[in-house]
Amino acid sequence: MLQTMQPRVPVAGVKRRWGGRPANPSVLQESSSEVSSSGVLSPPPPPPHYQPATPESANNARTPEDPQLWDLDLQPRQLPHQQMHGQQHHHHQLIAASTTLSPCPTLVEGRDDLSPPSSLNGYSADSCDAKKKKGPTPRQQEELCLVCGDRASGYHYNALTCEGCKGFFRRSITKNAVYQCKYGNNCEIDMYMRRKCQECRLKKCLHVGMRPECVVPEFQCAVKRKEKKAQKEKDKPNSTTMNGGSPGGIGPAEQMGVKMEPAEVDYSMSGNSGTVASIGSLNGLNYVSPEQEELINRLVYFQDEYEQPNEEDVRRITNQSTENEDPSDVRFRHITEITILTVQLIVEFAKRLPGFDELRHEDKIVLLKACSSEVMILRMARKYDYQTDSIIFANNQPYSRDSYTLAGIGNIIDDLLHFGRLMYSMKVNNAEYALLTAIVMFSERPNVSEGWKVEKIQEIYLDALKAYVESRRKPKASAMFAKLLSVLTELRTLGNQNSETCSNLKLKKKKLPPLLAEIWDVAS
Repeated sequence: MLQTMQPRVPVAGVKRRWGGRPANPSVLQESSSEVSSSGVLSPPPPPPHYQPATPESANNARTPEDPQLWDLDLQPRQLPHQQMHGQQHHHHQLIAASTTLSPCPTLVEGRDDLSPPSSLNGYSADSCDAKKKKGPTPRQQEELCLVCGDRASGYHYNALTCEGCKGFFRRSITKNAVYQCKYGNNCEIDMYMRRKCQECRLKKCLHVGMRPECVVPEFQCAVKRKEKKAQKEKDKPNSTTMNGGSPGGIGPAEQMGVKMEPAEVDYSMSGNSGTVASIGSLNGLNYVSPEQEELINRLVYFQDEYEQPNEEDVRRITNQSTENEDPSDVRFRHITEITILTVQLIVEFAKRLPGFDELRHEDKIVLLKACSSEVMILRMARKYDYQTDSIIFANNQPYSRDSYTLAGIGNIIDDLLHFGRLMYSMKVNNAEYALLTAIVMFSERPNVSEGWKVEKIQEIYLDALKAYVESRRKPKASAMFAKLLSVLTELRTLGNQNSETCSNLKLKKKKLPPLLAEIWDVAS
């Protein structure tokens, strides 16, 4: 996938009922440059004279002598009104909490044994078996289940595991199973012992990061299966009318089997509006705290500020001479160069996220490289056009399946459009998109030196998303929150597919611009 606009994934943040951890979200000591509990930053109202930093043009970004993305200043920039009171708010952090938790390095043990990041999201493209490309694609080092050491099939309930441990964990949680170890409560779980000691196996599942709250209750699974079956039956008569337009006014989403959610809540924040006009009313429902309200306002504001590339840069890309240039190369160049502008906007957005400046410089780079593809997929979903079943690029042109196929990267577009239809059917609004983006950016990745700190920050955004959904998505808030968490898993899968697509471009005699090749670890 190479797209332009706009996250199954490690989900850290909803309170465990198994892990024995304290109930309150953590914050870290200010003196150690960690997340603080001292207060909140006010959501910055857009000052009339404020102009967001303009991303570099695609041409400049591709010039070898120019600084690379990781040479950019990753420290957050102050807005003019913040600079006036800089000393007053120097130590005034965003997130409030009542207690301080100690670091939890045990949550990330085992991740360092994974192969080094060779893809844009920090994991090998081969870690996802959902989509296997045909042809002689070289297989990289095989990923192993963090619980038993068997071959991993993907990320299940927030951890890299095999199918056996995934099913064991799901059954244990849905049945509220209680096990008892017969061997001293200290079994070393491997492919043999996993069948002998269920208690230690469940402990190991929790130890490597599997989360009970990510398991969808059985009754919800039954409802979902029933809905899918009914939808298949409903779609059968329409299968022969696809070539004749949209029968009876049915759009592409319904034709492709995506169930449209009824409009149960007020979605005044959906679309491209950049402010949260109605969030103040949430406090009356006693779900969203004042700190969370300010956090959401801040996220939505900066999401809007760094939504669109500079118009001059976009014109420079689209108005370049295409004489004697193959149409496939023209379309590929447009996609990749606008993608560069989008990556730069993602960096600017990340620098303004509360908690980002508390991380080490090296960890910031790892997180940005790992999340860039998933965040761009989220941005793409925000720009999905239901009527044309296409993605609206920064140049206001719709890029459909044919456009991606012409560019030589059509193998991933079907899944991207399906994801766009999914988000459209769920009626995800601006606040939910902004919170999902922050959660993706603060997902734990390999080679992050302070993974526990990243997890603590992510918990705060997850709590805010949960509170927001509970206040806006009644009467199906729990089901909707579970759906939004499953979006994170889908984003990880799509990110892996994008890595594979980029790695195979050289087989099609296409080359990524240097900046994208660096971000996504694609060998030139």
